[in-house]
Amino acid sequence: MRWNHWILVGVGAWLLISPWTLGFSELNLPVWNVIFAGSLVIIFSLWESSPK
Repeated sequence: MRWNHWILVGVGAWLLISPWTLGFSELNLPVWNVIFAGSLVIIFSLWESSPK
């Protein structure tokens, strides 16, 4: 796995935990938005880095 895929996994993980670390976890729509976006970033990054 190349190093840039690991950076994208880290960005996706940051998106997943950002509502609680940045303090907007009580806002329902933005929380689901960043959870969905972070999950997609992690999934697509791992998918792209898998052997073909």
